[in-house]
Amino acid sequence: MLFDKNNQYIIDLKKKEWEFLHHFNHLGYDLLDLSVIEKFQWNKLSEDDLKSMTNRHTWQSGSALLSLRSDWTDAIVRYRKKYKLQTEKIAYTGPIYPYNQEKMQFGIEVFTENISEQKQSMTDLVDYIQAGLNQTFSVAVISHYSLLKKLLTYDELNDEEILFYLKERNLDRLSSKLGPDHPVVEIMSQPVTHQLKFAKEQYPDLEEPVDAINEWITLLEEQTIPTVYSDLFSLPPQSYYKGVFLQLYTSQSIEPIVTGGQYSSPSKAFGMALNLPRLN
Repeated sequence: MLFDKNNQYIIDLKKKEWEFLHHFNHLGYDLLDLSVIEKFQWNKLSEDDLKSMTNRHTWQSGSALLSLRSDWTDAIVRYRKKYKLQTEKIAYTGPIYPYNQEKMQFGIEVFTENISEQKQSMTDLVDYIQAGLNQTFSVAVISHYSLLKKLLTYDELNDEEILFYLKERNLDRLSSKLGPDHPVVEIMSQPVTHQLKFAKEQYPDLEEPVDAINEWITLLEEQTIPTVYSDLFSLPPQSYYKGVFLQLYTSQSIEPIVTGGQYSSPSKAFGMALNLPRLN
Protein backbone atom coordinates (compact mmCIF):
# COMPACT_ATOMS: atom_id res chain seq x y z
CA MET A 1 0.00 0.00 0.00
CA LEU A 2 1.34 3.40 -0.95
CA PHE A 3 1.29 6.05 1.76
CA ASP A 4 3.05 8.86 -0.11
CA LYS A 5 -0.08 10.97 -0.64
CA ASN A 6 -1.33 10.45 2.91
CA ASN A 7 2.12 11.15 4.40
CA GLN A 8 2.43 14.43 2.53
CA TYR A 9 -1.12 15.46 3.45
CA ILE A 10 -0.44 14.94 7.18
CA ILE A 11 2.87 16.80 7.02
CA ASP A 12 1.31 19.72 5.12
CA LEU A 13 -1.67 19.93 7.49
CA LYS A 14 0.46 19.89 10.64
CA LYS A 15 2.71 22.53 9.12
CA LYS A 16 -0.30 24.73 8.28
CA GLU A 17 -1.62 24.35 11.83
CA TRP A 18 1.72 25.31 13.37
CA GLU A 19 2.17 28.29 11.05
CA PHE A 20 -1.37 29.51 11.68
CA LEU A 21 -1.10 29.30 15.47
CA HIS A 22 2.38 30.82 15.49
CA HIS A 23 1.25 33.70 13.26
CA PHE A 24 -1.81 34.61 15.34
CA ASN A 25 -0.01 34.18 18.64
CA HIS A 26 2.51 36.71 17.30
CA LEU A 27 -0.43 39.06 16.58
CA GLY A 28 -1.52 38.86 20.23
CA TYR A 29 -4.09 36.06 20.08
CA ASP A 30 -4.10 33.52 22.89
CA LEU A 31 -4.21 29.89 21.79
CA LEU A 32 -6.81 27.34 22.83
CA ASP A 33 -7.00 23.59 22.28
CA LEU A 34 -10.12 21.76 23.51
CA SER A 35 -11.25 18.15 23.61
CA VAL A 36 -13.13 17.04 20.53
CA ILE A 37 -15.67 15.35 22.86
CA GLU A 38 -18.23 17.69 24.45
CA LYS A 39 -20.25 16.74 27.52
CA PHE A 40 -23.84 17.86 28.12
CA GLN A 41 -26.34 17.32 30.91
CA TRP A 42 -29.86 16.46 29.77
CA ASN A 43 -31.53 18.88 32.17
CA LYS A 44 -29.31 21.78 31.08
CA LEU A 45 -29.66 21.56 27.30
CA SER A 46 -30.57 24.91 25.76
CA GLU A 47 -32.95 25.35 22.84
CA ASP A 48 -29.91 25.73 20.55
CA ASP A 49 -28.45 22.51 21.97
CA LEU A 50 -31.66 20.60 21.33
CA LYS A 51 -31.88 21.85 17.74
CA SER A 52 -28.26 20.99 17.01
CA MET A 53 -28.35 17.46 18.47
CA THR A 54 -30.06 16.07 15.36
CA ASN A 55 -26.97 17.05 13.35
CA ARG A 56 -24.34 15.89 15.86
CA HIS A 57 -22.62 12.58 16.50
CA THR A 58 -23.95 11.80 20.00
CA TRP A 59 -24.03 8.95 22.51
CA GLN A 60 -24.99 8.55 26.16
CA SER A 61 -22.72 7.69 29.08
CA GLY A 62 -24.56 7.39 32.38
CA SER A 63 -26.53 10.58 32.95
CA ALA A 64 -24.39 12.56 30.49
CA LEU A 65 -24.86 13.14 26.78
CA LEU A 66 -21.58 13.12 24.85
CA SER A 67 -21.04 14.60 21.41
CA LEU A 68 -18.27 15.17 18.93
CA ARG A 69 -17.57 18.89 18.51
CA SER A 70 -19.61 20.29 15.62
CA ASP A 71 -18.68 23.96 16.03
CA TRP A 72 -15.66 25.67 17.59
CA THR A 73 -17.42 28.93 18.49
CA ASP A 74 -20.02 27.14 20.59
CA ALA A 75 -17.31 25.08 22.33
CA ILE A 76 -15.18 28.15 23.09
CA VAL A 77 -18.15 30.12 24.42
CA ARG A 78 -19.00 27.24 26.78
CA TYR A 79 -15.38 26.91 27.92
CA ARG A 80 -15.00 30.67 28.41
CA LYS A 81 -18.13 30.85 30.57
CA LYS A 82 -17.27 27.74 32.60
CA TYR A 83 -13.74 28.84 33.49
CA LYS A 84 -14.38 32.63 33.40
CA LEU A 85 -11.65 33.06 30.82
CA GLN A 86 -10.54 36.69 30.59
CA THR A 87 -8.68 36.65 27.26
CA GLU A 88 -10.22 38.83 24.55
CA LYS A 89 -8.59 37.22 21.49
CA ILE A 90 -8.37 33.48 20.78
CA ALA A 91 -6.94 31.48 17.87
CA TYR A 92 -7.46 27.75 17.39
CA THR A 93 -7.16 24.83 14.99
CA GLY A 94 -8.82 21.43 15.15
CA PRO A 95 -11.42 19.11 13.64
CA ILE A 96 -15.19 19.54 13.74
CA TYR A 97 -17.86 17.01 12.82
CA PRO A 98 -20.97 18.77 11.45
CA TYR A 99 -23.70 17.08 9.43
CA ASN A 100 -21.98 13.68 9.16
CA GLN A 101 -18.79 15.27 7.86
CA GLU A 102 -15.30 15.87 9.18
CA LYS A 103 -13.58 19.21 8.60
CA MET A 104 -10.42 20.87 9.85
CA GLN A 105 -11.10 24.37 11.11
CA PHE A 106 -8.68 27.29 11.57
CA GLY A 107 -10.28 30.25 13.31
CA ILE A 108 -10.25 33.27 15.57
CA GLU A 109 -12.63 34.68 18.19
CA VAL A 110 -12.54 38.20 19.65
CA PHE A 111 -14.64 39.11 22.69
CA THR A 112 -15.17 42.85 22.40
CA GLU A 113 -17.90 45.35 21.55
CA ASN A 114 -15.33 47.45 19.66
CA ILE A 115 -16.35 47.15 16.00
CA SER A 116 -12.94 48.39 14.81
CA GLU A 117 -11.26 45.51 16.64
CA GLN A 118 -13.77 43.05 15.17
CA LYS A 119 -13.03 44.37 11.69
CA GLN A 120 -9.29 44.12 12.34
CA SER A 121 -9.66 40.47 13.32
CA MET A 122 -11.51 39.78 10.08
CA THR A 123 -8.71 41.50 8.17
CA ASP A 124 -6.10 39.49 10.11
CA LEU A 125 -7.73 36.22 9.07
CA VAL A 126 -8.47 37.11 5.45
CA ASP A 127 -4.95 38.50 4.93
CA TYR A 128 -3.42 35.32 6.32
CA ILE A 129 -5.59 33.00 4.24
CA GLN A 130 -4.86 34.91 1.04
CA ALA A 131 -1.13 35.40 1.64
CA GLY A 132 -0.19 32.47 3.88
CA LEU A 133 -2.43 29.78 2.41
CA ASN A 134 -2.58 31.08 -1.18
CA GLN A 135 -6.37 31.08 -1.25
CA THR A 136 -8.02 33.65 -3.52
CA PHE A 137 -11.55 34.72 -2.65
CA SER A 138 -13.92 35.46 -5.52
CA VAL A 139 -17.23 36.12 -3.72
CA ALA A 140 -18.27 37.44 -0.32
CA VAL A 141 -21.85 37.35 0.97
CA ILE A 142 -22.87 39.47 3.95
CA SER A 143 -26.02 39.21 6.06
CA HIS A 144 -27.30 40.84 9.23
CA TYR A 145 -29.29 38.68 11.61
CA SER A 146 -31.24 41.50 13.23
CA LEU A 147 -33.03 42.33 9.98
CA LEU A 148 -35.61 39.55 10.01
CA LYS A 149 -36.40 40.24 13.66
CA LYS A 150 -37.34 43.76 12.62
CA LEU A 151 -39.32 42.62 9.57
CA LEU A 152 -41.24 39.67 11.02
CA THR A 153 -43.51 39.33 14.04
CA TYR A 154 -42.70 36.82 16.78
CA ASP A 155 -45.31 34.40 15.42
CA GLU A 156 -43.96 34.74 11.87
CA LEU A 157 -40.41 34.08 13.08
CA ASN A 158 -41.61 30.86 14.70
CA ASP A 159 -43.66 29.67 11.73
CA GLU A 160 -41.81 26.70 10.22
CA GLU A 161 -43.50 27.19 6.86
CA ILE A 162 -42.38 30.82 6.61
CA LEU A 163 -38.84 29.91 7.69
CA PHE A 164 -38.70 27.21 5.01
CA TYR A 165 -39.84 29.65 2.31
CA LEU A 166 -37.25 32.17 3.51
CA LYS A 167 -34.52 29.56 3.33
CA GLU A 168 -35.60 28.70 -0.21
CA ARG A 169 -36.05 32.41 -1.11
CA ASN A 170 -39.47 31.44 -2.43
CA LEU A 171 -41.01 34.82 -3.18
CA ASP A 172 -44.27 33.44 -4.55
CA ARG A 173 -44.97 31.33 -1.46
CA LEU A 174 -43.96 34.14 0.89
CA SER A 175 -46.25 36.55 -0.94
CA SER A 176 -49.12 34.10 -0.62
CA LYS A 177 -48.38 33.42 3.06
CA LEU A 178 -47.53 36.97 4.22
CA GLY A 179 -49.32 39.11 1.67
CA PRO A 180 -47.94 41.22 -1.20
CA ASP A 181 -47.54 44.32 1.01
CA HIS A 182 -45.47 42.61 3.70
CA PRO A 183 -42.02 44.24 4.17
CA VAL A 184 -40.17 40.96 3.48
CA VAL A 185 -42.08 40.48 0.22
CA GLU A 186 -41.59 44.10 -0.85
CA ILE A 187 -37.82 44.00 -0.22
CA MET A 188 -37.34 40.56 -1.77
CA SER A 189 -39.24 41.75 -4.86
CA GLN A 190 -36.48 44.26 -5.59
CA PRO A 191 -33.37 43.39 -7.63
CA VAL A 192 -30.66 42.12 -5.27
CA THR A 193 -28.44 45.12 -6.03
CA HIS A 194 -31.22 47.53 -4.97
CA GLN A 195 -32.48 45.75 -1.86
CA LEU A 196 -30.20 47.50 0.65
CA LYS A 197 -31.04 50.97 -0.59
CA PHE A 198 -34.76 50.16 -0.83
CA ALA A 199 -34.82 48.71 2.70
CA LYS A 200 -33.16 51.78 4.20
CA GLU A 201 -35.36 54.25 2.30
CA GLN A 202 -38.69 52.49 2.90
CA TYR A 203 -38.10 51.16 6.44
CA PRO A 204 -36.23 53.68 8.63
CA ASP A 205 -35.92 51.24 11.55
CA LEU A 206 -33.61 49.14 9.34
CA GLU A 207 -31.10 51.99 9.03
CA GLU A 208 -28.68 50.66 11.66
CA PRO A 209 -28.24 47.11 10.27
CA VAL A 210 -28.18 48.39 6.68
CA ASP A 211 -25.44 50.90 7.54
CA ALA A 212 -23.51 48.11 9.29
CA ILE A 213 -23.77 45.92 6.19
CA ASN A 214 -22.51 48.76 3.99
CA GLU A 215 -19.52 49.34 6.29
CA TRP A 216 -18.51 45.68 6.13
CA ILE A 217 -19.06 45.60 2.36
CA THR A 218 -16.55 48.43 2.02
CA LEU A 219 -14.06 46.55 4.19
CA LEU A 220 -14.46 43.34 2.18
CA GLU A 221 -14.00 45.22 -1.09
CA GLU A 222 -10.75 46.61 0.32
CA GLN A 223 -9.60 42.98 0.68
CA THR A 224 -9.66 42.81 -3.16
CA ILE A 225 -12.62 40.41 -3.21
CA PRO A 226 -14.14 40.96 -6.69
CA THR A 227 -17.81 40.31 -5.89
CA VAL A 228 -19.40 41.40 -2.61
CA TYR A 229 -23.16 41.39 -2.13
CA SER A 230 -25.71 41.36 0.67
CA ASP A 231 -28.28 38.72 1.58
CA LEU A 232 -31.00 40.25 3.73
CA PHE A 233 -32.97 37.07 4.40
CA SER A 234 -30.50 34.68 6.06
CA LEU A 235 -31.50 32.82 9.19
CA PRO A 236 -28.93 32.48 12.02
CA PRO A 237 -27.55 28.97 12.64
CA GLN A 238 -27.62 29.68 16.40
CA SER A 239 -29.71 32.13 18.41
CA TYR A 240 -26.61 33.87 19.76
CA TYR A 241 -25.74 35.25 16.32
CA LYS A 242 -27.07 38.80 16.49
CA GLY A 243 -25.34 40.94 13.86
CA VAL A 244 -23.29 40.82 10.68
CA PHE A 245 -22.58 37.37 9.24
CA LEU A 246 -20.00 36.72 6.49
CA GLN A 247 -19.46 33.92 3.98
CA LEU A 248 -16.44 33.84 1.67
CA TYR A 249 -16.07 31.66 -1.43
CA THR A 250 -13.28 30.80 -3.83
CA SER A 251 -13.93 30.28 -7.54
CA GLN A 252 -13.62 26.51 -6.95
CA SER A 253 -16.03 26.27 -3.99
CA ILE A 254 -19.80 25.82 -4.03
CA GLU A 255 -19.91 26.12 -0.22
CA PRO A 256 -18.27 28.94 1.75
CA ILE A 257 -14.78 28.08 2.93
CA VAL A 258 -14.79 30.93 5.47
CA THR A 259 -17.76 31.82 7.66
CA GLY A 260 -18.30 33.92 10.75
CA GLY A 261 -19.93 36.94 12.30
CA GLN A 262 -21.05 38.89 15.32
CA TYR A 263 -22.65 37.16 18.28
CA SER A 264 -23.21 37.49 22.03
CA SER A 265 -21.53 35.34 24.66
CA PRO A 266 -23.15 37.06 26.69
CA SER A 267 -21.37 40.28 25.67
CA LYS A 268 -20.73 41.15 22.04
CA ALA A 269 -18.14 39.08 20.18
CA PHE A 270 -16.95 38.21 16.69
CA GLY A 271 -15.53 35.03 15.18
CA MET A 272 -14.48 33.69 11.79
CA ALA A 273 -13.12 30.35 10.64
CA LEU A 274 -11.62 28.65 7.61
CA ASN A 275 -13.02 25.17 6.91
CA LEU A 276 -10.74 22.65 5.19
CA PRO A 277 -12.18 19.29 4.10
CA ARG A 278 -10.36 16.26 5.48
CA LEU A 279 -8.60 13.85 3.15
CA ASN A 280 -10.84 10.89 2.27
